[in-house]
Amino acid sequence: MSATNDQKWKRVWVIGASSGIGRALSEQWAERGVEVIASARSEDALDELDATSGYISALPLDVTDKASIEAAIFKMQDQGCVPDLTLYCAATYHPGGIDVLTVEAARQHMEVNYLGAVGVIAALHPLLKTRGSGEIAIVSSLTSYCGLPLASLYGPTKAALASLCETLRPEFERDGLGLRLINPGFVKTPLTEKNSFKMPFLITPEEAAQRIIRGLEGTGFEIAFPFRMALSLRLLRLLPYRLYFRLMRRMVA
Repeated sequence: MSATNDQKWKRVWVIGASSGIGRALSEQWAERGVEVIASARSEDALDELDATSGYISALPLDVTDKASIEAAIFKMQDQGCVPDLTLYCAATYHPGGIDVLTVEAARQHMEVNYLGAVGVIAALHPLLKTRGSGEIAIVSSLTSYCGLPLASLYGPTKAALASLCETLRPEFERDGLGLRLINPGFVKTPLTEKNSFKMPFLITPEEAAQRIIRGLEGTGFEIAFPFRMALSLRLLRLLPYRLYFRLMRRMVA
C-alpha cells in the first residue's frame, strides 16, 4: 500500500495505539500518508510504533486521568494539530462471570473502557464544534448487543458505550460533527489471548483495521463485523427472554 495524501482525513488521533486494533490502524493509516497521533499509557510501545513511520507521532496518555486527557488535547490545540478523526479503542478485559465480579474489577473496566471515552468526548467536542468539523469513532464490541456469559466485567462497559453513542449522535449531527460506533467481534489481540473458549470468526488486527477504515470511509453510524457473528447476535437479542436464557444456560454449562 503506497502512501497518498488523497484521504478523507489528514490527521487521525488513535487512542489505544500500543497494540491490537489500535496499532494496526495506526500503521495502515500511516501507510496511506495520513498523519497519526498515537496515544496509549505504554511509552515504550509508543516509541517503538513512532519509529516505524514518519507519519506517526507518539502522545502518551492515561485515559483514566482527566488531567492527562485535557493536557493531551491542549498540546494538540497549542501545536495546531487538532485531529480530523479521533478513534477511541483503549480497553481492558478480564473474562469471567460471577467468579471475577468485584466492585474493584468492575470499576477498573468502567474507568478504561467507558469513562475514558466520556472524558475524550467531553473535552474534544467543544473544540470540534468551534472549528465546525471533526469526527469521533468509538470502538465498542458485538458483546454490547446482549449479555453474554464470561463477560460480566467487559460486556456492560461496551453496552454503555453503544448507548452513549446512540444518545449523542443527534447532537453531534446538529453541530455538524460525526460520531461513529464500531462493534468488532473476536480479534486476535493480547486481550483475547486471555480467553480459554473457542472464539468463532476470529480475525487478525490487520483485517479488523481494514474493515474499520473501509467502514469509516462510508457514512453509516455503526461498523459491525464479522457479518455472520453480528447477524447472529442481532437475532439473539430479539428472542423472548425464556428462549434467550435457555441458550445462555447451555453456554454456561
